[in-house]
Amino acid sequence: MVFGVRLAKAIVFFSTLFSVLVLSGCISSSEQSFVSKNRIILSEQNPNAHFDQEVMIVRISQILIVGQLDKQERANLHFERGILYDSLGLWALARYDFTQALALQPKTPAIYNYLGLYLLLDGDYDSAMEAFDAVLELDPNYEYTYLNRGLDFYYMGRYNLAEQDFLRFHQADSSDPYRVLWLYLNELKFKPGEAKQNLARRAQALSAEYWGTYIVQYYLNRISEQELLSKAKRFADPQSPQYAEILTETYFYLAKQKLNAGLIDEAEVLFKLAVANQVYNFVEYRFALFELGKLKAETEQTEQAVVQRVKSSD
Repeated sequence: MVFGVRLAKAIVFFSTLFSVLVLSGCISSSEQSFVSKNRIILSEQNPNAHFDQEVMIVRISQILIVGQLDKQERANLHFERGILYDSLGLWALARYDFTQALALQPKTPAIYNYLGLYLLLDGDYDSAMEAFDAVLELDPNYEYTYLNRGLDFYYMGRYNLAEQDFLRFHQADSSDPYRVLWLYLNELKFKPGEAKQNLARRAQALSAEYWGTYIVQYYLNRISEQELLSKAKRFADPQSPQYAEILTETYFYLAKQKLNAGLIDEAEVLFKLAVANQVYNFVEYRFALFELGKLKAETEQTEQAVVQRVKSSD
């Protein structure tokens, strides 16, 4: 039954996706780009890819039901199962487990970090901020909370404050291109004249071990989209889970580029392609969904405004 529902959703998703590709005018004439006239580049989906995580969930669930556990042990198991649910995209179940773990061990920074992220993705920016602040009160060096709180500020439009957190996150590892990319995307919003120059300067310290380094090179116009695709095929086996990861990252940052250029339809297609690779626990997957939700809400608001104008003119 679950498989049938998922299959039906997949059919609807991809039929919609191809319709958007045709209608939006964003199809490239080149056969060597991520979205071309006759194809789109997606990773292979293996139905057994998450077998190990599913088995672990069953085992943990059995222990939680029948095991004689103290509070610490029970909290740890809820937290571990929450991480597994999160990796499978079952965020409501993950949220339940994290909440249970927090009730048992209320001074665990990692739990607040996860819950803050879910609140941010719900659009509850203030509650998310409280959760991230709680993390940093418990552990000021909890690195990824600076990214998450920076994202919270970014989507609130408080770019100066986002810059402080993104800089702190970048300084912890200046070789990581994803930290550089978020600094760049944020700086485009409040000091666009310096953004690209800063990106080029920070790019000098990046490690070629990260796929994102090539995305930075693309942003700097040092390689074309066709060259980016060629590098992707050499960087990871197209049959491997890593290929799904780099496609998720690539489509997301291509989408952000289109969105910043005002190419809304093209950005929407690319965000959907980022989601289609099903790398549920990547920040790019999470925020591709978030961006799609924002675009949908903006479209609905525009349509409602048009309807109101028509009614008022009658």
